[in-house]
Amino acid sequence: MRFQGLSWREMGLPVIRLTIRSASLAAERAETMLSLARGLMFRRHLAPDAGLLLCFPRSGNHGIHMWFVRIPLDVLFLSENGVVARIHCAQPGAFPFRPGTSIRYVLETNLGWCDRHGIIVGDRCQGLPAPR
Repeated sequence: MRFQGLSWREMGLPVIRLTIRSASLAAERAETMLSLARGLMFRRHLAPDAGLLLCFPRSGNHGIHMWFVRIPLDVLFLSENGVVARIHCAQPGAFPFRPGTSIRYVLETNLGWCDRHGIIVGDRCQGLPAPR
């Protein structure tokens, strides 16, 4: 699938290793306007221990949507210091939703990942990039 003339592979999102509790995953890091807007739209598959980390330029009550997202997701809203502020189970096509609090990052991974690893609100995510 192509978006604005670029495929995901051509966008070349950097991959970082994140850890919450004892669970680790490889997350593509989205921080440009294009990659933040695109998110996981049009993807058909996400590896079991993979995800997408949305890095916003500043903290706020940032919302996301599931339009054109084909994968059910666990959506973790993370504060600037990496604390899980909210976990939302999202289905493809869901309307926009917000955490209801100030966050800096959103981590999207396969639905059920948090349950499988015992991730709960209040846990801390390690390996986040430093704010720019």
